[in-house]
Amino acid sequence: MGTAQSRVLQDRRRLSRISVQMECRFKANDQEYGALMLDLSQGGTLISSTLLSPEETLSPQDNFSVKNKNFPEQENKISITLEAGGLKVPMTLKGTIRRSSIGMSEYGRVAQFGVEFEHTPLELLRLISVLSSRRKTSRFPTQIECRFSSDGKEYTAQILDLSDKGAFLSSAFIPVKDSKVSITIRVGEESLTLEGTVTRTSVKGESGSFGVEFINVPPTLTLSRIVNSMSSDSREENKESAD
Repeated sequence: MGTAQSRVLQDRRRLSRISVQMECRFKANDQEYGALMLDLSQGGTLISSTLLSPEETLSPQDNFSVKNKNFPEQENKISITLEAGGLKVPMTLKGTIRRSSIGMSEYGRVAQFGVEFEHTPLELLRLISVLSSRRKTSRFPTQIECRFSSDGKEYTAQILDLSDKGAFLSSAFIPVKDSKVSITIRVGEESLTLEGTVTRTSVKGESGSFGVEFINVPPTLTLSRIVNSMSSDSREENKESAD
């Protein structure tokens, strides 16, 4: 039993991803592109790219549309070079593209690639350790239904993770980056309203997601209580369903 639990914990640590925003470049199908690394773990990463060369630039007004004959596809091999994050020398990570998609951002259409690393170099472990230590707040994975207002209109959303500094939401309506939003979470007879600024957006199909940095930072205890309460409600619902 102890060995099995140890293996489970090791798998969880390997798959545990941390959110990052680090510029990088990658090579696939003999073409090199600039990209932004969105999350990172010992086992892989998620990167976003307009499929421009590292020397090319792009502004939101360009509204770039992905049209590339050598568009990297699932199961293609990929080599990612990372120079940010306090690295003394560039680090190259080799892997395989396990999933790819086309989405929307403030820069127009972009491509996203989920990559599984071939191996985990020691430098990567050190980088993850440094990046993890920089995160001063704990994030709670959630599935909390909420409402938010933007430009005087109200919309529904689901909070995917929550901390005392911000939240990550999924919704059919995606507010503009840098705009102000007001999020209302209802727990039982109580409600909590959080004001914040949209820090990043992503649109896929008819829905998308966006990150919010809170302006009026509530106590961590309040957020912990909300998450625990929602978890308790879910357990009660599952219990009633089972009965």
